[in-house]
Amino acid sequence: MHGDSSAETFLSEIVGAPQISGMRHHSMESLYDYGSRAGFWRIRRLFEEHGLPLTVYGVALAMQRNPAAVEAMLKSGWEIASHGYRWINYQYVPEDMEREHMRRAIEIISGLTGHRPLGWYTGRTSPNTARLVVEEGGFIY
Repeated sequence: MHGDSSAETFLSEIVGAPQISGMRHHSMESLYDYGSRAGFWRIRRLFEEHGLPLTVYGVALAMQRNPAAVEAMLKSGWEIASHGYRWINYQYVPEDMEREHMRRAIEIISGLTGHRPLGWYTGRTSPNTARLVVEEGGFIY
């Protein structure tokens, strides 16, 4: 669970999947494993076959754990924007931690891609997110 109190269930194909506190959710893990192991490569192949450009909103920690996918994204010439450090709900995350996560995401993505991300998208924001993005600066979208 990578330090989380429960497995991620947000935006899952398992509608209404409960968050099980303190335990792994093997069905959810299977879905996410498939995505990084096989699904990504199938989708990449389709985009390549049709010559479609795209922007990837990459979660920095996931990118760090799957460098082969990042390498493939770069080889395909895709833009990589930031989708934050972790895919969590920031609603109740302390501002200093959210700021640190933003810093880490920029650092990781910059290190993996060779350049700072130009775009930022936090999926589940806090009341501070928009201001923190502006304060950090350097984003065009």
